[in-house]
Amino acid sequence: MTFVPRGIVPAMVTPLKPDGSVNEPVLRRFVDYLIEGGSHGLFVVGTTGEFYGLTPEEKRELYWITVDQAKGRVPVYAGTGAITTREAVRLTRYAEDAGVDAVSVLTPMFVSPSQKELAEHYTAVAASTRLPVLLYNNPPKTGVNLTAQTVRAMM
Repeated sequence: MTFVPRGIVPAMVTPLKPDGSVNEPVLRRFVDYLIEGGSHGLFVVGTTGEFYGLTPEEKRELYWITVDQAKGRVPVYAGTGAITTREAVRLTRYAEDAGVDAVSVLTPMFVSPSQKELAEHYTAVAASTRLPVLLYNNPPKTGVNLTAQTVRAMM
C-alpha cells in the first residue's frame, strides 16, 4: 500500500439547502476553499458532516461531488461508518466507486460490540475494498472504544 495519511485533513461540514438536500454549488466552492487554503486532504461524511442525518444515497452523492471537485489535487477520505457491518460495507463500496483515496470507518454506535466483534467488523469492511481503511475511534460519541490491543491484533 502506498497511501500514507498526512498533513491537515479537515472534517468537512455538509452544506444543505433549506429542504435538506445537498447544496452542490456550495459544496463545490467549499472543496475549492479548503484546498486553496492549504488542506492536504478532505474528509467528507464524517462526524462533523453529520453523517448520521444523511441517507446512503446522499452519502454516495457527497462522495462523488467531493472527488469530482477535488480533481486529484488532494486525497479524499470518505466516512463510511455505520451501525451495521452490512451498511459500512455498502458505503465503503459507494466510496470506492466514487474514486476516494481512503475510507474512515467509525466504530458502530447504538450497539455494544465486543472487541472480537469490532475486529470482525473492521476485517469485513477491509475485505470488501481495495482502499486503505482508517479506524476511527470516538468513544464519547459512539459509546464504543476500540482498544489498542484489538487494533494490534488486526495488523
